[in-house]
Amino acid sequence: MMKLSTMKLIMDTIDQKWKSTFAESILERWEYDKGTVFFIRASANFIFIFKRGGKHFFLRFNDSSERTVKTIKSELSILQFLNTKGIHAAQPIPSKHGQLVEVVKTELGTFHAVVFESVPGKHEEWGEITQENLFKWGSALGRLHQACKEIPQEYVKNRPSWQDQIVEFQCSLPQANVLLHKEMIELVDLTNKLQVTTDNFGLIHYDFELDNLLFSENSVGIIDFDDCITSWYVADIVYALRDAGSFQLEYPQVQEFLKGYKSETSLDTDIIKVASLFERLHRLMMYVRLTKSMDIETTESSPDWLRQLHNKLSAMVNEYLLWINKKGE
Repeated sequence: MMKLSTMKLIMDTIDQKWKSTFAESILERWEYDKGTVFFIRASANFIFIFKRGGKHFFLRFNDSSERTVKTIKSELSILQFLNTKGIHAAQPIPSKHGQLVEVVKTELGTFHAVVFESVPGKHEEWGEITQENLFKWGSALGRLHQACKEIPQEYVKNRPSWQDQIVEFQCSLPQANVLLHKEMIELVDLTNKLQVTTDNFGLIHYDFELDNLLFSENSVGIIDFDDCITSWYVADIVYALRDAGSFQLEYPQVQEFLKGYKSETSLDTDIIKVASLFERLHRLMMYVRLTKSMDIETTESSPDWLRQLHNKLSAMVNEYLLWINKKGE
């Protein structure tokens, strides 16, 4: 989640028809059909859809303070490598100047922009997904992890790791909250005891939920690799299935997902038994990122979307604090 101040800055440039002359000024570095650029969403990045030659593409950009060029280039190199392994991940499109990442200086700040091809398929909803697509979902993650086991180290050296996340936690947790620090220390101790092998640890997508997948008859397309990190492959499974609630191996939908996963790659049966550890790490990560994103207060004059989003994020933060307090009792 980006800072709300950054989100508001760009959202103020979007009109009632979901168009933005600011976004179009960034997109000028690529070819596109005039009048086809529309806002899609803003979360970790700003996403706009547009057409070129009648085909759909996506513009993604973020404030330079959110992600470095080095980190983005590493992500794009990974996507290109995965493409050679038959993974259906959205590929980056070079700009007019042959650049995959454009650094754009504007009156609103400096932004890092990338354009991606459109991936065919449709999104599925957790409550409506079929057994067949649960199996496909799991097998898609299994194929991805199998391909990740073959990625040369040079492709991932500039991606963050789970240890980098811990550093982020240490720098961001409020000093006065003893329970939060106790949770972090306990999680670090437990995680350091996990076995690390080339078969159970490596690059993970880190957000392999249904919103980032497009199902078609013969394949599953993958988008949003911008959060990929190095961690245990089991963590990707747990994070993918977080809409199921607390991760339970005996849950039928989890079983079907794992059946698909194991059809493509191996599963560390020892580490998946401690899935709750990754759930706790994810909760702590979300707390840190949400509190960092809420860098502005809202007033009665704030746009409705901003007040609603701020209230939603505040509720999520408070829910986590309530959970950590109950855990500490």
